[in-house]
Amino acid sequence: MKTARVIKCAVLLTLFGMMMILSGCVDPVYESSEAAAGRQACGGAECHDVKVERIAQGAHYTLGCQGCHEGTGEEHANDPENVNANIDFRVSSCAECHQAIAATYLYDDNLKVGPFGGSQREPREAKVKTFPRYNEIVAGHGFTLDYDEEGAHKYALEDHYKTLRGKSEVCLQCKSTEISWAWIRDRELKVSEDTTVTLYHTETPVAPARSLVVPEGTTVRFSTDFETYEVESKATLPDGTVYSSPPGPSDDATATFNWIWAAAMAATSDTMPYGVSCAQCHDPHTTEPQLLRAALVEAVEDGSVDGEGGVNPYASEIVTDVAEASLTDRRVLQCAQCHVEYAGGRSAVDGVVRDVFSWSKAADLHQYYSEQFDYQQDWRHAIIGEPLIKSQHPEVELYWNSTHYTAGVACMNCHMPQVRTKEGDVVRSHWFTSPYKYQNERVFNQFATQTGLDTGFADRPCQRCHLDRTARGIEMQREVYDRQKIVQNLVADSAARLGEVRKAGDRADAAKAEQALEAHRKAHVLWENLIISENSMGFHNYEEVMSSMDTAEQYAREAISLANEALP
Repeated sequence: MKTARVIKCAVLLTLFGMMMILSGCVDPVYESSEAAAGRQACGGAECHDVKVERIAQGAHYTLGCQGCHEGTGEEHANDPENVNANIDFRVSSCAECHQAIAATYLYDDNLKVGPFGGSQREPREAKVKTFPRYNEIVAGHGFTLDYDEEGAHKYALEDHYKTLRGKSEVCLQCKSTEISWAWIRDRELKVSEDTTVTLYHTETPVAPARSLVVPEGTTVRFSTDFETYEVESKATLPDGTVYSSPPGPSDDATATFNWIWAAAMAATSDTMPYGVSCAQCHDPHTTEPQLLRAALVEAVEDGSVDGEGGVNPYASEIVTDVAEASLTDRRVLQCAQCHVEYAGGRSAVDGVVRDVFSWSKAADLHQYYSEQFDYQQDWRHAIIGEPLIKSQHPEVELYWNSTHYTAGVACMNCHMPQVRTKEGDVVRSHWFTSPYKYQNERVFNQFATQTGLDTGFADRPCQRCHLDRTARGIEMQREVYDRQKIVQNLVADSAARLGEVRKAGDRADAAKAEQALEAHRKAHVLWENLIISENSMGFHNYEEVMSSMDTAEQYAREAISLANEALP
């Protein structure tokens, strides 16, 4: 099994500028005697000498270890093997010093400024309202049960917890920094108190959701074998009961998966609802940017359809050493921890739990999943009766080699513009929202007022490079939306025709049916990946999306024609 490395990129400090110099939290002159004594106690040669040395060289050198590690006292020092010092992943803890940044992260206006996307969470708006034939296209998948427009980043863990779709501990790596950290560090998490976890995914029209009470002392651990991309997880209860994934032949698979997921939720309950915290992107010891997502580290090393890896596997020159990558690529990687297509969770085809980034553009996913897993990684289409690809959120893959990417623009330039506190500190907004909102004076002023920022300092993302092109951006998105309508209907029609072929059974022409399925799969992945799973409605790479819709239309028409020929 390969050991995933945690990438530490000191050269990325410019990513967030002077982020740590806030509110008197970091004082370059004064260091308390308590902080110095605490670090000295923790930094013995047999203990945390490397970490303490790194802290001393970073912006957090004025802080003592106990600020983030409760329980670093005498008991831990006397028995470090059995008395663990807690690690505080809560956003509220960082907010004690970094108030301005935390305020922007926790802000939400529940608004939809453009016609697509935004962060309107209440009232819930189902995606099928925008894409009326989506449930036919992914028939039989959990997304037909519950798939709404996205809310703000701060709700990631809560929305995962409450969704009616099936759950997996793999998904939690993008919903909980604590889970990501435990996964890549191969560390055990422990439940601190009896915790009731509601299994919302067990709710039915005639029965309420069930729940599990995860007892205090329960431990949970995760790992990924990056040769097979298969996940091993284990939840151990205080009474000795063990739930291991993959489950054995005699194990109750449903109970196993529910207990492992519930134990993971219980172990991180103190971070609810703000599971994705600062340490997802920032090393708390040095304040340098870091990557915690193990599958991303693996993908950069040797991922993608050709297995060569790279920070951008579609670049003219492949770079697998992050420290040697361009500033744009290093910045984009921070967001690539989650905003990518991946196979994560339990397959509804072969039951295997996987954890892998395809690290490939939509046009290459058919080949990637055919060669890597023989299409076994996702689900079996309820109408067609054959496995298809269910994409996640491939913003990074689409963005590679786009107009803005080529110009050196990274995600943060548009989604994290600079803001100024009333004390005069200039920091980056961590609202992570549509740049349209920063362009809109009324929306921005409301954001600045409610988060205590200077309304007179407005870093309009578009206007750093050109005049306000919000209107043109929306026009491009509408063009993509209108173009995809044709493809959406064709893909849905293709699925229906293949369903007729399935019903025909042995009377159908097997060779024609196989060709029709191949064409449908190629059309399906282009539309489903680039239109509904990717969240920019083509803005991240307009040219690629429009070209891909031409290709998808061709494949869908071919699939329909071949399916008709296959019918008796």
